[in-house]
Amino acid sequence: MIAVSDTGTGMPPEVLARVFEPFFTTKAVGKGSGLGLAQVYGFVKQSGGGTDTVPGEGTSIKVYLPQDVSEVEADTSTPEPVDCAARHPPGSTPVILVVDDDPEVREVTATRLVETGYEVHESASGLQALATLEADHCVDLVVMDFAMPGMNGAEAADEVRKRWPNIPVLFVTGYADTAALTKDGSAGPEGIVQKPFRDGELERKIAGALAAPPPSRLRLVSDRG
Repeated sequence: MIAVSDTGTGMPPEVLARVFEPFFTTKAVGKGSGLGLAQVYGFVKQSGGGTDTVPGEGTSIKVYLPQDVSEVEADTSTPEPVDCAARHPPGSTPVILVVDDDPEVREVTATRLVETGYEVHESASGLQALATLEADHCVDLVVMDFAMPGMNGAEAADEVRKRWPNIPVLFVTGYADTAALTKDGSAGPEGIVQKPFRDGELERKIAGALAAPPPSRLRLVSDRG
């Protein structure tokens, strides 16, 4: 029930009997059209409402809305597994997820990869990258910035390894010290690209990462940005 009430003078019976008539008003000429309550009348009657008024105490217009008693059936269906091999058969365009919190760097990187011939998706943070992969994990490679606020690149990559171990991760970083990034014996220079990119280095390492066997799990050694 919805009630709209005032604390005015109320309405005498003769006014209440005509209050919903179009163009009926007790206001002076030019002060009211008499159409306001006439428009409300349809809603009140349609919803099963009414009007209460007590002279000297005010007026209350009530609208009763029917309660929805229908039961909402829970969705018990099981999502169909995604067949990434069918969606991206051998020879199809590789899909790369670019993760960088700097929108300009992310755009430049994505544009460069699109021009190289890859299909590119973008995420602005480690958490967003995980959400993107949850929605669609048919990705061939993640190009991950290392120094990001919140969940840094190494932490995000570790989660990627846990959930989707077949997706390789290539790091990009502007920091000279890359000792924080290791891959259990295979964290050599081929797994990291320094920013700014040198001619052809990003493309070469992406091609190598796509051709390499599934990587071993990444381990975070330190949290230096």
